[in-house]
Amino acid sequence: MKFASYLVIFLIFLFHCSNGSNLIPQSCKEASKHDPNLSYDFCVASLEEASSKCHPPPTNFEDLVGMSIQLTESNVTNMVSIISNLLENKSFDQYTKACLKDCFDLYSDSLSALDDAVVAFKSKDLDTAAINLSATFDNSVTCEDQFKDKKGETSSPLTMENRVYFQLNVISLAFIQMFRQHY
Repeated sequence: MKFASYLVIFLIFLFHCSNGSNLIPQSCKEASKHDPNLSYDFCVASLEEASSKCHPPPTNFEDLVGMSIQLTESNVTNMVSIISNLLENKSFDQYTKACLKDCFDLYSDSLSALDDAVVAFKSKDLDTAAINLSATFDNSVTCEDQFKDKKGETSSPLTMENRVYFQLNVISLAFIQMFRQHY
């Protein structure tokens, strides 16, 4: 997908043009040391991009954690829109459309859990925030794997988007754990 390619290039560009603040790189470095699923480069690039759109940008770790959870939620909203557009594509066979519909349902259902995670974090209820994030953690894997269930089917039209969602969720969960330990 062209969109996914542009997203990756944009995130890499933003990573190299970051604003010089050490909050994001240091937080991502710490989180990636403790979670083998977390990509340091992706963490920095995605959070630098999100930070550049925040007014004011996060100035402390608590703000950064909240922003990461909101970014995860925003990504799911975007995923629902992408999948909705893909479902209108007439070139997909019935199996692929059924898989896309399942992915749509998975991500749509996760919106309320992610909203609850944002609210819980803002009220310092870290357990509830982590539980709600964890409840949506496997959505990307579940979505991706179902495309492989059909013999001869090897890839999903959502592979890049599922990877992005997975990474954003990993970042949010790792940051909540760090926040719990240090604050």
